[in-house]
Amino acid sequence: MLTQRDLRRAVRHGERELRAAGGDMLSQLRPRNILRDASDLVLKFVRDDALQGYVAPRVLPALAVVLVFFVVSAVCSIDVMFKAGRYMPGIFALLLGIACWAGGTLGQSYVFAIWLEGRAAQRGREERGIHVEMPNGFLAYLKYSRALVPWLVVLVCVVLPLAVMAVHAPQVALPMLAAPALAFFLFKRFVA
Repeated sequence: MLTQRDLRRAVRHGERELRAAGGDMLSQLRPRNILRDASDLVLKFVRDDALQGYVAPRVLPALAVVLVFFVVSAVCSIDVMFKAGRYMPGIFALLLGIACWAGGTLGQSYVFAIWLEGRAAQRGREERGIHVEMPNGFLAYLKYSRALVPWLVVLVCVVLPLAVMAVHAPQVALPMLAAPALAFFLFKRFVA
């Protein structure tokens, strides 16, 4: 039976864990860590034989998913550019649209690449008979996969523009919101 002292100790341990996880996640926002994490992921795609072996036969469907990200980001950037053009000079609206398109495409592709890398690592461990217990939950995913920054970019460059677009054109915004999720689901279901 748990005593009051054991319960307080467990609560303090949980608070320490949460603070440590928060500190780890916030450290992902440092520019040096962003560049390090991105370069590590690129190097994994270049040097890791297990990842290359997993991605190579799936490259065409993966490119189709990235094409969906490209189209959704293009729609978001066009909407942002036209809306921003009402409040600022045209060249700045154009630059904002380009930044939105680049951020949306890169952010979604980065999240997808992290998923591909994790899936390849999981398959490699299964083939060798190694069982690793990964913590569940979205916060654990953000902490261990180093995916906080790309998810923030996706929120700013895709989700926020689609939410603003949904007010006036829900018939465009809802399919654009569903398209990346559907593309990922189809890839995961039939290819991965």
